Amino acid sequence: MRQFFKKIAFKFINFNFKLLVKQVAKDKSVMPHRVVEDVYEIFDNINESQVFDKKIIIPYQNITTLDRINIYRPYEILEIKTLLKKSTLDLNIDTTKDMLLPLAVLDLNLTEKGNDKIKLSYGSNEVELELKYKNRFHYLPVKSNTKIKQIKIQSDRRDIVVGKPIYKDKKPLEDSPKLIVHIFVDALTQCMIEKFGYEIMPNTEKFFSNGGIFYTNAYAQAEWTLSSVAGILTGKYTNKHLLYHPRREDKISDITIADVLNKEGYTTFACTNIPKLTAVNGYDKGFDRYILALDKDYNYIINEACEQLDAFGGNQYLFLSFFDVHEAHTLQEISTQVVTDLEYFTYKEMSGNSKDTSILFDEERVGVYKNSITHFDKKLQRLYKAIDSYDEEAMVVLHSDHGVNFMTQTNELLSKEREKVVFLYKNNKNNNKIDNGIKEIRELPSMICNDLNIENRFDYEYDGCAITESLFPNKDYELAIRDETSVLFFKVPWKEITHKNTNSYQYATSYHQVDDELKVLGTDENFEKLLTLAKRHYLVLLKNMKDKGL
Repeated sequence: MRQFFKKIAFKFINFNFKLLVKQVAKDKSVMPHRVVEDVYEIFDNINESQVFDKKIIIPYQNITTLDRINIYRPYEILEIKTLLKKSTLDLNIDTTKDMLLPLAVLDLNLTEKGNDKIKLSYGSNEVELELKYKNRFHYLPVKSNTKIKQIKIQSDRRDIVVGKPIYKDKKPLEDSPKLIVHIFVDALTQCMIEKFGYEIMPNTEKFFSNGGIFYTNAYAQAEWTLSSVAGILTGKYTNKHLLYHPRREDKISDITIADVLNKEGYTTFACTNIPKLTAVNGYDKGFDRYILALDKDYNYIINEACEQLDAFGGNQYLFLSFFDVHEAHTLQEISTQVVTDLEYFTYKEMSGNSKDTSILFDEERVGVYKNSITHFDKKLQRLYKAIDSYDEEAMVVLHSDHGVNFMTQTNELLSKEREKVVFLYKNNKNNNKIDNGIKEIRELPSMICNDLNIENRFDYEYDGCAITESLFPNKDYELAIRDETSVLFFKVPWKEITHKNTNSYQYATSYHQVDDELKVLGTDENFEKLLTLAKRHYLVLLKNMKDKGL
């Protein structure tokens, strides 16, 4: 009878939890998809692994029945093979004497107690372990006096998952940096540097001044995170990768820089607190480990980066993405508050959003934003020290995906305040250098491949322009095409997109001086050139949407 009432109570709690999760998520997809019922979720591995054909998203901290509602808890995503209870897996591995074997015991209901006895057999060794923790990866250090090519794993009374091994005795890559660190800061506009200088980011300036390049005229290829970061990782425009819909579960299908570096021998790791960068849209593609920690801050991400370096060694690629500066409009850390002017504590209700095309300039918000950037820069100092300690010749990149709307003085969605981004690139082949040329942030994968002298599979071509586009359901399709002198804004109504209209479609243009977007220019030969590029870009979009059945 007692068990019966427990089940009834559990079902009641689950029902109410599901309603609350639906309200919080606002019908956006989350993973696990059934976050209340399912503690973890196993899904197809788009990394195209022949052995580890699945992936799992699984908690990265211990959870209980009461906190299983938390859709923002840290999760870990790994490539896996599943082993049912009371079964044996003969796992073929790369020849090694020293590896880490991720292994997790699964317990969907969080109700069963007791340890699980897992047996490992490799070479002449046979080890029996008693694992207590469920729904968490254990990183088991497997060492052998002789080289091994296979390990036998025997499960106990619960299903387990076995992650792709990480080889600690892997031969270092020749003529390549031991470490590549890719730092992505959401909503860090270059216009803040133009307004205040690098005095607001002194640690970052100092770090990149040693062998780095400061790109002062770099533009994102989209106005929001989902589309922009997909372009940065794949080197493609939105009109080709077609990740643009906030509700659909379209996944990255193109090769990413993580894919390339993984195949080159780098252990690939990502840690992010950015809501859009989830496995729902395939942002885990190419990564050996992917940690999603939506309710954590920059301290957590930097700590996990240091843990990764300490634990695994060897050649590593770290993709660290931060949402903290994006949230500068919220109540900040105490050290930021105490240096903020008193009048900036007037938290006005902001009109508009990232798709609003009204003039949204807000001096108070700019002031808080400035101080939050300086605070964030102080935290990055610890990361910079860790990088130098691991590899003084490390390749390091810092950039953003878009700017902010509260600095703009125009009614253009793709204004420079929204699209001109910080882009710093350190390859230790250059002295401190400032590059003022027009730059596209999507060039980054090609830049990395070229500097590593590896096959460049991204086919990046520069035609003297930076193209930014906005593709969003039921909104006008917009393009901004910038060259050294001018910017053309090109807009097509959404109905033309839905009808796939390639001939007599409506469009509007606006032509401005590139260094002063408030100044309108008369049409000239360059206008016609940029308009031709805009129309061509639009037609490519329609063709690719049609080919994909969108």
